[in-house]
Amino acid sequence: MAQLSFKAAGLAMGVTGTLAFAAPALAQQDTEAMQRQLDSLRAQVERMEQQLDAQQSTTTADSGQDTAQTRDLAEENRSLIESIQNSQFSGTLQMKGVYNDWDQVDKDTGGDMNFGKFTLGVDGQHGDFLYSFEYRFYDGYQFLKKGWMGYQASENDTVKVGLVQAPFGNMDYGYLGWYGNLPYLAGFNDNQNAGIKWDHSQGAWDTSLAFFKSDQLGDSNEHYGANAIGGTTDAVDVDSQGVLNDSNPDAARGNQGNTEENQLAGRVAYTFGQGTDYTTEINFSAKGGQLYNNQTNDSGSNWQAAVGLNGSYGSWLTQLQATAYEYDAENPDIDESGISDDVIQIGAFNFNYLIPAEGQMYSASVGYSMNVNWGDIDNLYFYNDFSYISPNGDYSPNAGGFGENVDDPMLNDLGMKVTAGPYYAWFSVVSNKNALGYFTSPDDDGWHTSLQTNFGLNF
Repeated sequence: MAQLSFKAAGLAMGVTGTLAFAAPALAQQDTEAMQRQLDSLRAQVERMEQQLDAQQSTTTADSGQDTAQTRDLAEENRSLIESIQNSQFSGTLQMKGVYNDWDQVDKDTGGDMNFGKFTLGVDGQHGDFLYSFEYRFYDGYQFLKKGWMGYQASENDTVKVGLVQAPFGNMDYGYLGWYGNLPYLAGFNDNQNAGIKWDHSQGAWDTSLAFFKSDQLGDSNEHYGANAIGGTTDAVDVDSQGVLNDSNPDAARGNQGNTEENQLAGRVAYTFGQGTDYTTEINFSAKGGQLYNNQTNDSGSNWQAAVGLNGSYGSWLTQLQATAYEYDAENPDIDESGISDDVIQIGAFNFNYLIPAEGQMYSASVGYSMNVNWGDIDNLYFYNDFSYISPNGDYSPNAGGFGENVDDPMLNDLGMKVTAGPYYAWFSVVSNKNALGYFTSPDDDGWHTSLQTNFGLNF
């Protein structure tokens, strides 16, 4: 603005100088004519000054607008940078070694070593908004393990929407080792469902309520937690007693077609010794709702209830849980599915298997964590998980549930974990008797053992 004012002042001085040099000549002219010329020149100077002021005002406004736009852009960039800084990216690359005592190839070769899994995850918060995501890759299949958006409604309340963990039993997993236990394999503990969940924490009390529209994102068995399989494949050449026609090489069992829909779940827990190194959590939980059959288009029902104890005593950990459950399904005729009504067909990790349609499950776990300073090794962790199923009525996991009745399923996982910074290794001795035929273990009333090593790194 000062520069423009100097220009106006210079112009005025130049005009005044011109009049001064012209004064002797003008003195010869008529006084009124001279006055008219002077007034005209003064008017021109005023108009030019007004134009210069208008130009300066426009330049200032444009500069202010540019500054405001720059400020808005900087604020958006700052917000984006803060979101990235508040996000925690993680991943896992894992290999595994397996020796199964029932596998002749493993006996001949001393076991097998292959790819375990690769995971990618992100967790973060932006203001009061939360988010969490994890995707997993396995040999031949992949799936979303979890994926939700959340809102921190208050210091004590959080709402999550998406594929979230069901509030049931001992959290987060329901076991302390690597392999898992029967309540987990049956789909009760550490199970993700699609819906909305509310978590409330107040002192020693923790309460969760949830509504799940469906059990998973789709009816396949390519997911983390076990759920009923809602497939619609019919059996081929199976009679009303569930017997396959051995003379037909295409004879096969189909799907029961059940899927859990419109489920309600709730969990209440109280922790004794809250805020200390010696805590005991007692929890009660229940879940149930519609069991829709995609083949009969009829709805049954299902429910599960559990009481659990989750203890942490210095370096020692323990978990106890008792679970009762029932699936009251509207299944298709046996010759359509090839599966007995005494069992429920469930699936996870690209694998289907059968559990009793009604029964009780019991689990007990103990763990011990020991920090060490052995070079790069900084922690040793020892654990044992035992679980047991007591079916109501007859149960066979074989031949679509029509095989010979077997003893009550039992599973035990004894092992240790070695941690060295981001690297880890699990060593497990997994023994089972009729444990749902999981990972091809025989259900023949005998004990079978699998030696498993899983090692990798977290990043």
